Amino acid sequence: MTAQKPRTKITQQDVARLAGVSVAAVSLVLGGKGRISPEGVERIYQAIDQLGYRLPATPSVTPFTRTGILLSPDCAFAAGLLPELSRALQQTGFTLIPGYADTSTLLEHAAQLLAQDVRGIFVCGKLLNAQPDTLKALHARATARHVALTGVGTHFHTGPLATIHPDNALAAHMAADALLQQQHQNIGYLGGENHSLVRAERLGGLSLALGKAGLAFSASLSQPCAATFDDSFRAVTQLIKQSPKISAILCDNPTVLLAAHHALAEGLQTSRWRLFSRRIALTGFGECEHSLKLALPLVAARHTEMATRAVECLHAQLAGESLLPDDPRLKVSPAFLASA
Repeated sequence: MTAQKPRTKITQQDVARLAGVSVAAVSLVLGGKGRISPEGVERIYQAIDQLGYRLPATPSVTPFTRTGILLSPDCAFAAGLLPELSRALQQTGFTLIPGYADTSTLLEHAAQLLAQDVRGIFVCGKLLNAQPDTLKALHARATARHVALTGVGTHFHTGPLATIHPDNALAAHMAADALLQQQHQNIGYLGGENHSLVRAERLGGLSLALGKAGLAFSASLSQPCAATFDDSFRAVTQLIKQSPKISAILCDNPTVLLAAHHALAEGLQTSRWRLFSRRIALTGFGECEHSLKLALPLVAARHTEMATRAVECLHAQLAGESLLPDDPRLKVSPAFLASA
């Protein structure tokens, strides 16, 4: 198939001609009805993408309007968000239909949701790491059906999907400010992979907070590690040994926070290392019931807040508004979940 020149009005006949199928097949696919082969559905959507065809608009919300969510089964963020999002949608007359996929099957599972006549689709967590061309194709297909499409993730995305995300830089800035008020000047950061955008955003917020206090952030105070208890346990030991003046640590996620807490407690009890003989303040990022029970301070954009914002953005799109990646409504402010 070759790209077609833009026309004033694109019809289903044009889509059918380019896709090499009947007009009835196009109508069935766009209406979410009938049995069409996966290959035929893909050709129709490719034609829609090339032509820029859009269905006529329909009323935005009716009682129990369907909304879909695409998520990865091994994504902890998605698992935590799902029940809160389902509850928030139900309160405004939506039913949530989950679809589990990976980045290679994203379009296939999106087509299954579109076939159920959903009015909105959320793409959650790890699936936002799909190839840009895949996300662009999904955006074009949702636009053709007047389906609201929004990402919900852990960090800022440049597009093509406008993504609701926590303000990670602000979270780190808040945590650092609290520690600076307690007279901590050597603040470390533990956890996150080197390529993690969440980690990069938080390090930026930490550096900004230190700069405002007249302090410079040193890379030696930052130790990446995998989000496992054993790796985090070893990493906190290494961080303290290489930075003996460190007095406070920001922990990338609840697993890192709990591992650091246990490592420090064990060091104090056994006195195996002189470096552990002083108290080191810990602050974590993300929700964790066990951390709260241990009175470990946490900074997080709660899943309830993320879900509420997702519903607000869904309504805005169904009302005809556009969401660009830098729209302030997409950024969710964090809060302390326990006093530091």
